[in-house]
Amino acid sequence: MEKEKIGGIILAGGKSSRMGHDKAMLTFEGKKLIEHAIDLLAPLCSQLLISANQPSYKNFGIELVADQYPDCGPAGGLHAALKVAKTDWNIVVGCDMPLLTKELFELLLKNKDGYKAVIPKHQNALEPMAALYHRSLADFFEQKILQGNFKLQKIIREQKVNFPDVSGLLQNHPNLFFNINSPDDLTIYIK
Repeated sequence: MEKEKIGGIILAGGKSSRMGHDKAMLTFEGKKLIEHAIDLLAPLCSQLLISANQPSYKNFGIELVADQYPDCGPAGGLHAALKVAKTDWNIVVGCDMPLLTKELFELLLKNKDGYKAVIPKHQNALEPMAALYHRSLADFFEQKILQGNFKLQKIIREQKVNFPDVSGLLQNHPNLFFNINSPDDLTIYIK
């Protein structure tokens, strides 16, 4: 039996308003943030997409998907990327989370059957920017956007979503969901 093909979507289209410039191009531990995401997803995925509205991302040789509905946050990026995805299941990562691991996504993939998305949780926090989404959600995201509802944490709860607890992974990787949103975040990271 052939192994199921999984897609990878890198959400890099944010405004980076707290950073002041395109954070996906920032260097962290010797590589650009977007390169961390590419290196993580490439061995796991049969198709990679970069969700961004800046043409400079074409330099990475990966299909670039611009938002159909600009200024709608991650919901807009998810809608556009899922709409063109060739795989049913897609690993979605925010480009500003450079410490995500293969183990996280292997765990999520084991918990996808019967669901539309698999979003990790830990200590009552959800991580929708390091999750699995089924491409059939594209129409749902479009419907929510057209209703003016862009809050990902809220709208995902309207679907059949599995929220596996990943607290065990955090014991070995306490900075797993470390997120770079401002220049200060680059200076406060402690291994």
